[in-house]
This record gives sequence, C-alpha cells and structure tokens, in this order.
Amino acid sequence: MRCGFIFLFVLLVAGLQAQAPKAPEKKPVELKKLEDITKWAKANEAYKAGLEAFSKGKGDEAVAKFTEALAVIENFTDARFARGRTHYEMKHFAPAVEDFTRVIAEKAEMTDAFYYRGLAFWNSNKKSEGLADFDTAVKKDARNFAYREKRALLRQDLKQYAAAREDLDIMVALEPLSPATLEHRARVHALMGEKQLADQDEQWAAQLREAGF
Repeated sequence: MRCGFIFLFVLLVAGLQAQAPKAPEKKPVELKKLEDITKWAKANEAYKAGLEAFSKGKGDEAVAKFTEALAVIENFTDARFARGRTHYEMKHFAPAVEDFTRVIAEKAEMTDAFYYRGLAFWNSNKKSEGLADFDTAVKKDARNFAYREKRALLRQDLKQYAAAREDLDIMVALEPLSPATLEHRARVHALMGEKQLADQDEQWAAQLREAGF
C-alpha cells in the first residue's frame, strides 16, 4: 500500500508540474525593445540632421538625411513629410507628390500634406488634382488663411471667379486689415466685370496702406 501511495503522489506532482504555466521568456522581448529603441534613435538623429540642413537651405543634404531616416524606419511619417517639403522647395514636384501621397495614406489627419500636395500638383500643371487637395485642406481647416489664399489663386487661374471671391470674402473676414487681400479681391471683381466693387476694394486697400497697414 505504501508503495502504491508513493507512486500516486509522484504522478500527482508530475501532473501539477506539467499544468503549471511556464514563466515568459523575457530576454527576446527585452532585446526586441532595445533594438526598436536603437532604430528609432538612429532614425531620429538622421531626421534632426535633415531638418537642420533644410533650415540652412541645403536641399540635397536634407533629402539624403530624410532618406537615411526612412531607410531605418520606413513608416517614419514626419521624415517622409519633411522630405516631401524639401522636394517641393527644390521644385522636384513628382517625388514631392509621391511623398505627400504616402504621408496621406499613413496619416490622413495631417492637413498640410494635402495642402503641399495640392501645390505640387498645381506646379506640375495638374490643376484639377491640386484644387481637389486644396478643397480637402480647407474642409479640414476652414479658417486657415494660407489654404484659402492658394485656393482663391488657383480658382482664379481656372477662371472660377465667383468661387475665388468666396474664398477672398472669408479671407477679408479673417484678416480685415490686409491691403493685399483687398487688392486681390479687387482684381477678381474686375475680372467679373464688377467695377464698382473693384474700385471700393482698391480704395479701402489704399486707406489701409496710408494708415500703415
């Protein structure tokens, strides 16, 4: 009987050991975290170097540094946006569009990506695509003066004068003491055949300039 009891006890202990959860292996996880931290540090260093180069007008160097950051972290959206901006400023419009398109796919809430892609499209003579991006930018941030200003200019370029005036009306409401905006609206009024309104805007603009605005 005693041998049987010992045998059953051994079986019970073995069963409990088999059912007991194994402690997680921490080493691989910790190594993975360390690897990720190291990669991000390297990418961020290249990104900051790119921003510094961009601020000094060194476009080629900036593009190289942003590309280096993206080689380490492919979905480093800020680095891709910065590279797109640099391409745009260097008048490399096709690669700028590519970068901004990828940024929009990764981070659609980044409204400036639509705005700058719109500028790149416009400069590539793809005006309808540019206008669509400006429409999106304005929809996302209706009170942004720069978005409306560029859309008004593009609408004017497309001879959509009434639509351009709508943007200019809001721009005047946002910044009523801007002579340049009033002069711009005066030109659009003139193109629409609204001479009286054009003269009125020109007069207001002249008064503001005389007042030092």
